[in-house]
Amino acid sequence: MILTQVLKRGAAFYPDNLATVDGTHRQTYRDLRARVNALASALQQHGIQKGDRIAILMLNGHEFAEIIFACWDIGAVVVPLNYRLAAEELIFIINDAECKAMITDDVMLPLTAGMRPRLEGIQHYIATAPAEGFDLYEEVLTDSSSEFTTPEIGENDLAGLFYTSGTTGLPKGVMLSHRNLWSNLLHSLAAIPPREGEAYMHAAPMFHLADFPSLMSVTQHGCAHVMLKKFDPAAFLELVERERVGRVTLVPTMINFIINHPDVKTRDVSSLKSITYGASPMPAELLKRAMQTLPHVEFYQGYGQSEASPLLTRLSPQDHVLEGPEHLTRRLASCGRPIVGVELALFDEFDEPIKPGEVGEIVARGPNVMLGYWKRPEETAKTLRGGWLHTGDAARMDEYGFIYIVDRTKDMIVTGGENVYSTEVENVLFKHPAVREAAVIGTPDEKWGELVAAVVTLKPDAESTPEELIAHCAAHLAHYKTPKLIEIKDGELPKGGTGKIDKKVLREPYWKGYERRVN
Repeated sequence: MILTQVLKRGAAFYPDNLATVDGTHRQTYRDLRARVNALASALQQHGIQKGDRIAILMLNGHEFAEIIFACWDIGAVVVPLNYRLAAEELIFIINDAECKAMITDDVMLPLTAGMRPRLEGIQHYIATAPAEGFDLYEEVLTDSSSEFTTPEIGENDLAGLFYTSGTTGLPKGVMLSHRNLWSNLLHSLAAIPPREGEAYMHAAPMFHLADFPSLMSVTQHGCAHVMLKKFDPAAFLELVERERVGRVTLVPTMINFIINHPDVKTRDVSSLKSITYGASPMPAELLKRAMQTLPHVEFYQGYGQSEASPLLTRLSPQDHVLEGPEHLTRRLASCGRPIVGVELALFDEFDEPIKPGEVGEIVARGPNVMLGYWKRPEETAKTLRGGWLHTGDAARMDEYGFIYIVDRTKDMIVTGGENVYSTEVENVLFKHPAVREAAVIGTPDEKWGELVAAVVTLKPDAESTPEELIAHCAAHLAHYKTPKLIEIKDGELPKGGTGKIDKKVLREPYWKGYERRVN
């Protein structure tokens, strides 16, 4: 279970297959293997050894793939960085991970240069564009030999540090071993099998574990990595048509933008055979619209988290049922059933199993579960207590084993002693024909503790008012679940690194002056 095998297999079995498509840059798996060899050799010449952490700050591109495989070949640990973070957050992560080298692209180069005086352990800087104090990426490859030494790597050795938001406000590094990532690769291949030689688009950011595992599965099967630098619905549709893309992984907000874009009706997207979605709850109404807009596409849902490498459950295309018995159609609101190789359960607040139909926390165990949090033994012990990964996600399971996520437990709204799960309210808002995006949050209230509020954007040329949307919700929800405040924003709602709506940003104006973000 060593990740050096991934590219070794792809290059050996599919040397002449197209490996990466990145603008005008195209290369075969033979080319990719040669460039990775050169980079691995160069990194060792720079003094990078087994276990050293390498920070990677760049948009999607062929260099990203080359860096990952080169690091694994020499036993180095990759630290992919969220390029949407502020400089202060990135500086904390790079210093916390004690990175020895940093590689950046032309877009992130100014940010990287600005952070340099405060980066404590970086000894080598490499960039894809020329800059003072940075080695030029292409020259590094050209000046290097193809000779490098792969040290002895154990399956439990660290392969990557993936930073996530921390409960204390500081990011925490999820430690994933070669065994963790390799195990979940096998799990995902069983759950969502690729087709040999097809084109896969990296539309979600490659630094995030929603898309990162596709580096392995796509390479294993000699498929083409088609790079979309940053997500844009028009560029996405154009690239699907031009490169005949067959598969992609998206988050629900991306799907929302695609199906509402006018080009979806004019571009030839017939090559697109499957869409895997996840990373945030998928409103059932949005999923129905996506299936109707793209009827030739098979939809898969994957649920997981970074701490699980990341996949835990799958909802198959066969379970995406628009019409039929209620026990089948309701599965559109489910994230599916546990994948092969992962054990999953629902626990109450005392870490005891609950009955089917009750709401509890999703817990999981298996070879894909992280080693722990980097330099956070107390948080590791809390999250992995009892031998189970505690996800922090609240869900219920039906009699067929399908999981229905109701919210992250920390996002639950408590109003007048009643629990309100935001996804239920968001699903109702999505049923309104004018609503494009919707996020439900709790706002402080002296009488009720918290009030249910919503922030929405409208579809182009659509009109509505807060009063109309509140009345719409009141017709579908209990009074205590109905939003008491709805704010209609122009443009789009703020997004985090994976494209998920950032509810923390939306909550902030309402909670100013409060020591806690619960009431």
